[in-house]
Amino acid sequence: MKNTRMMWAMLALSAGGPLLAQSPGAIHGKLLDEANVPIPFTSVSARQGERVYTAESDEDGRFVLKPLPPGAYEVRVVAMNVDRTIEGVIVDPDKITFLPDLTFTTAYALDSVQIIRVRDVWTPPLIDRERPEVIGFFHTQLKHDATRKDFVKMLDKKIPGVTKAPHGDELYFRGARSGAMCYYVDGVKAGSGNPGVPPDAINSIQVYTGGIPAKFGDITGGVVAIETKSYFDLYQQRNAGIR
Repeated sequence: MKNTRMMWAMLALSAGGPLLAQSPGAIHGKLLDEANVPIPFTSVSARQGERVYTAESDEDGRFVLKPLPPGAYEVRVVAMNVDRTIEGVIVDPDKITFLPDLTFTTAYALDSVQIIRVRDVWTPPLIDRERPEVIGFFHTQLKHDATRKDFVKMLDKKIPGVTKAPHGDELYFRGARSGAMCYYVDGVKAGSGNPGVPPDAINSIQVYTGGIPAKFGDITGGVVAIETKSYFDLYQQRNAGIR
């Protein structure tokens, strides 16, 4: 009986994989030297656990790493004798993460060239320049939040113009009428009430406060799109040392 239950669990996981797959994102950036001259044709990598994605900067020093499964990445560039790593770069589903321009200065030690290793920690911008009406959170950004176990209260606290209903778990978006918002879980419409997703099962949250895409139908107030962790997410996080 135990083996049968295990077999069905494995089948459910394998069958549910495509349904739980999240839309990929991307990382964009630009490489410059100390004179603000673009650094072309330089390899850039993004690592998540055992997986490494690579790209090369173009003649203007710009690079694009895609498609990237949502999650936390370590971006590494070796240029101008500097080995630079940016830790904790968050990629959200179906979004572009813009890194600030990465400047490299040639490093010398006496008569020989010295490789300087630099490690930075990425800080997400307050406003997403690609889609300012969408606010996203990855689970690593929420794990130390005091209200993470009540994500409705957490969104009420974190997002300007969004308030929690006085009696219930519905959210009001910029004064929109009751019932004008909706929760989506892994792309499935879940109504305006708290869908009851356990905090530890949340991989990312995307909150649309305006300019709602057509894929969400006729919702006029706002949308909270929750992506849950799949088996693959948990596997990648374990390999990356993310808890």
